[in-house]
Amino acid sequence: MAVVLTEQHLTPPINYCSVAMACIHDSRPVCASTPDGCSRRNFLDQCDMFEYNCDYGAEYTTSPTSLCERGPGDFSC
Repeated sequence: MAVVLTEQHLTPPINYCSVAMACIHDSRPVCASTPDGCSRRNFLDQCDMFEYNCDYGAEYTTSPTSLCERGPGDFSC
């Protein structure tokens, strides 16, 4: 029996305030949702999403645009 060794990689939490400060606005609309999928929002661009996350302690991430076009969050929430 062979023993396989793997390396574990941890992803540190994103510092949205630092990312927002370095971000360059491109005015391309972004649809974003919370990790649980219960809340969706449209942002002017990805930088605005990072700024919102920084200001409100949120964790919005980009989602397919079609999700935002369907209306408010999922019914399972």
